[in-house]
Amino acid sequence: MDPVDERRLDQLMWRLETWAVFAREPGVTPSVQAALERHCRIDHAAILLFPSTIDDLRASLWARGFEIRRTCPSTVVRRRLAERYDLDLPVAIVYAVRAAGGPALEVFVPEPGPGFARIAARERERNEETHLALDVLAPDEIVVRGLGRLLTSVLGFAPDGGGFNPYEDEARGGRTVLYFSRPTAWPGRVELACAGHYPHILRSHLARTPELVADG
Repeated sequence: MDPVDERRLDQLMWRLETWAVFAREPGVTPSVQAALERHCRIDHAAILLFPSTIDDLRASLWARGFEIRRTCPSTVVRRRLAERYDLDLPVAIVYAVRAAGGPALEVFVPEPGPGFARIAARERERNEETHLALDVLAPDEIVVRGLGRLLTSVLGFAPDGGGFNPYEDEARGGRTVLYFSRPTAWPGRVELACAGHYPHILRSHLARTPELVADG
C-alpha cells in the first residue's frame, strides 16, 4: 500500500479510543456521557484508502492486528465521491476487527478508474471521509433524533450528509447513517449508524447539510 496511506492508517489507529474521547469535551457532563454510553457504542473508525488490491489492504491490516470480517458495496460514500468529483466509481466497504477486541476499522476502497489519482490526492490531504462511528444500540425515531440533537447542541457538530445502505445489516432492514462534522478537535467527523430505514429523519438531516465542496 502507498506509504502515505500507511501513515494515515497508523494515525487513525492511534486515535481509535474509547469513550474518553468524548469525556474530555467541554460541556460533556456525567449525565451526557451516561446518555451516550447507554444508547450507543463506539463501533469503528473509518478511512478512505487506495490500495492496489483488497489483498494488499488485507496484508496491511493483518500487520496491525486486524482481520477482515466482511465487505459490501458502499452507497453513501460512492454518492459523496460522485458529487464531489463528478465521477462514479464503485466503492467497497471493508470491515476489519482485531482479536484483542475494541473498536473496529472500516476502510472505504474505491475501484481504480478515471479520476482515481485525483480522488487519492485530495483525500490524502484532507481526510474528508475519515470519521468515528457510533452504533445506536436500540434505534427508534426518538432515540436517533435525541442523539442527533446532543451531537449538535453539546458537542458542536453540524449535519454533514448521510444515507441508507440496504447492503449493510440486511437482516435488520439495511442501515441508515447520519454524518456530523466540526472544524476542530478529534473526532472531526462522526457517523451515527442505525439498523433499519429512517427516511423522515434522513430527509430532515440532509436538508440541513451544506452542499459538498466540489473538486477543482
